[in-house]
Amino acid sequence: MKTILLRIALVFSIIVSAQDGNTIATAITVDGTDVDVNVLNFNSATESGMAPSCISSEDVYYKHVANEGDNKITIGMTSAAIALVTSINYQILVAPENDMSQLQELECDAYTVLLIVGGSFQYVIEDVEAQNTYFLRVYKTTSLGGSLTDLLNGTTITMESDYDSTLSTDDLEENTPDIIVGTNDIKIKNDSNNFNSYKIYGLDGKKIQSSVIANDKNTIDIAYLSKGIYVLNLNGDNSNYAYKFVKY
Repeated sequence: MKTILLRIALVFSIIVSAQDGNTIATAITVDGTDVDVNVLNFNSATESGMAPSCISSEDVYYKHVANEGDNKITIGMTSAAIALVTSINYQILVAPENDMSQLQELECDAYTVLLIVGGSFQYVIEDVEAQNTYFLRVYKTTSLGGSLTDLLNGTTITMESDYDSTLSTDDLEENTPDIIVGTNDIKIKNDSNNFNSYKIYGLDGKKIQSSVIANDKNTIDIAYLSKGIYVLNLNGDNSNYAYKFVKY
């Protein structure tokens, strides 16, 4: 009997350790709103060291796969107030069609948890494609002592995709920018989304460049890039657009 119980405990331990979010390969699946954070995952967290990274700290990964037919995904966190003012650093990434070789950073930021009112953030992505895997990387807040448990116990995560009927196919096609790739630059035309910044990634997922887009030019310099295939991620106040291009 003891041997059977030991084997059961061992199997359970392996299952738990494989789902703890300690690396992006063992990211915890979230499909819903206001899902409670498990304090144990952060207590046992180590620094994954995956690049690109927002800060150097222990981190926990969560993931959500866009459902068939959905065209929008909402990612967010909400934290109740604690006795100290603090901030929570996070990173949002996407693997198109779950292809980790094309992993791209969408956001690298933090939100402040204030006394009395708490804190939160929400990131909405439109024009999503089915089977894209989205990751939320949450960095462990340090120097809080016993207050860290209170912070995590009062924190929830939202990762949910749905269908928004206001985002019709015609609207999406109309709002899709015309991108012209030249030898030394990329020109963006029909920019009804008002993209104001961009990031360029290699196919290994590493960020090569990020900058603002001048309103009067809508031109991105790529003269410095070596010949090869890259991913351009355009960012606006309410929209994001990824485009794979070849630099000749």
